[in-house]
Amino acid sequence: MKKQRNTSARQRLSPSKQRAFRIAMLFSPLLLFLAIEFFLRLLNYGGDLNLVTKRIVNGKEVYSINHLVARRYFSQLGPVIPEPADDTFAIKKSHRTKRIFCLGESTMAGFPYEHHATAPSLLRDRLRAMLPQYDVEVINVGLSAIGTFVIQDFLDELLEYEPDLFVVYAGHNEFYGIYGVGASITIPGGPWLTRLTLSLLKFKSFLLLREAYEWLGQSPSGDQQKQSQSLMGQMARNQMIPFHSEEYRRGRELYHDNLVRLITTAQSHNIPIMFGTLVSNWRNQKPFVSAFDAATPPSQQALWQGMIAEGDSALSQRDGETAVRRFANAATLDSMNADSFFKLGQAFYALSRFDEARQALLRAKDLDALRFRATEEFQNDLITTCTQYNVPLARIDSSFVSASPHGILDNALFLEHLHPNIDGYFLMAKTFCQAIRNNNLLVTSTDWERSTTPLDSTLWDLSRVTEFDKAVGNVKIDLLTRRWPFETGRVNYQFVASNSVESVVFRMMKGDIPWSDARYLLAEFYARSKQFQLARRECLAVAKVFPFSYDPLMRNADYYLREGKKDEAKTAYEQCIETDDNPFARMKYAALLLEEENAAAAIAHIGIALDLDAKRKYTLPLHEAATARYLLGVSYMRIGKINQARENLQRALAIDPQNKETQQLLVQLKGR
Repeated sequence: MKKQRNTSARQRLSPSKQRAFRIAMLFSPLLLFLAIEFFLRLLNYGGDLNLVTKRIVNGKEVYSINHLVARRYFSQLGPVIPEPADDTFAIKKSHRTKRIFCLGESTMAGFPYEHHATAPSLLRDRLRAMLPQYDVEVINVGLSAIGTFVIQDFLDELLEYEPDLFVVYAGHNEFYGIYGVGASITIPGGPWLTRLTLSLLKFKSFLLLREAYEWLGQSPSGDQQKQSQSLMGQMARNQMIPFHSEEYRRGRELYHDNLVRLITTAQSHNIPIMFGTLVSNWRNQKPFVSAFDAATPPSQQALWQGMIAEGDSALSQRDGETAVRRFANAATLDSMNADSFFKLGQAFYALSRFDEARQALLRAKDLDALRFRATEEFQNDLITTCTQYNVPLARIDSSFVSASPHGILDNALFLEHLHPNIDGYFLMAKTFCQAIRNNNLLVTSTDWERSTTPLDSTLWDLSRVTEFDKAVGNVKIDLLTRRWPFETGRVNYQFVASNSVESVVFRMMKGDIPWSDARYLLAEFYARSKQFQLARRECLAVAKVFPFSYDPLMRNADYYLREGKKDEAKTAYEQCIETDDNPFARMKYAALLLEEENAAAAIAHIGIALDLDAKRKYTLPLHEAATARYLLGVSYMRIGKINQARENLQRALAIDPQNKETQQLLVQLKGR
């Protein structure tokens, strides 16, 4: 009976209404999704996760790389989420602007350094020095723990911001970068599903579903374990990927495919793209994971271990020839074990047989089954693909080989297994710049012919890199290498600063003081020991990062004054006022003018200082406001304007009734 009623109800609907009903039923899930998406956007669920946002800098709206963008890929439930530098660039691009986006993994980001000690910042210094007629913008979009999937996602998003060049450094993270084949965060189902996921991550409803799924699946014990791990430890799911294994082959194929996609995307939009070849530490970083070939029987493994022990013994006795023979025999017994080649390379190096050492050490790096360093096959894939598509290459590998002892990459340019030290980043930036110039990128060949290359010493000074930056890198690397995979045991390590610089840096890293305050603290430490040049360099380093702020420039001028260099102090105060006019620098400048008996000019500057103070709702502390009125009174007295002098001294005394100098001057003026 019920069935008959339903049938008769449908029969009463006209064909057009039935179609409308079916369409409504078909689209109702979509409408529900759109409603949820609209509601989540209204609530700003998860925050703004666009790659580029807008913010106000010195009263002007600019574009900025969003330091929260990694939350789009890494779950917000995770304890460690990397952040890119929040570099800024102009919203309205002028005809003089040349805009470069530097894309890549942690090396491009500049780990473990910050701000001006990174390759993109050092490249910016070079290009601006060589092309002063242009406004060169070099924007760092590097991010730790990502591979070419995310780099492609970034590049797609940056196309609308009028780039003149993409510079890409990528290849080391293809296994353990997010969505890599050996990573803890990956998308099963093939690359097409990974790319679909990247598209869906733009929707807040998809983010909500992801967070809900991960929240339901997490365990307190697992979360505690993650908290104790570094980002490297959190990202490496499969810690055994043998050379030429199926997983290795898949990672290599994806790398090649993503390289082609990056290149064709840029070329289809007529935007030049350039890659940098890959570098890592061969000599000082032993293989993280060394494994026997699956075909090597236990008896042969035992022979291998005996050969290795004999080689170690010979090497300890400085018998390099015997060590080479034993390690070579071990490599013959198992050609896939990384340790034998690493030890063979060290033995060759001890005998000054550097060509053979280089080959053995490269082989050891390639056989390392924990794949935090790209193999030479990945390097060759990069070179071949760029050649095939006529894409310029910055041969960073060649530059590093030329600058390394005996052409073997080691601690001379690296901090650990992968990341360059500041000398290495400086060389990387230099190589990028040479490739840009040699390929006539960014500007015309005529502009490059007219450009001059500044000395490296000049560029080092422009970089504003100091011992503080080096200490930041050293402390971070010290903490990193106390954990897996560098140390595999349970280590309760407490960092102990070895000097005052490290002490200040560690306080900053713990969050006790901001970055700029840490540098000011160090500057004051230098000043107290009369090292004024070092103190000023710390202030100028802050000024480079915050170019529109008067504070670091005023401190720089103050240290000239404390050193007794009044002419240099005046020039520095003038630069401070020109950059960001403020009452503090005006008053200090006026005091110097007053010492020079230039009272009229001092009056003008103090008047401007007081006007600025009023406009900024009286930011001058009472003591300094009283000082301003006192200096104004003295200045008027020196040019014979007694009434104005008396008026300002009285106002100074009203602010600070206990000031004896003001009281004495007023007494002197009673009879005048």
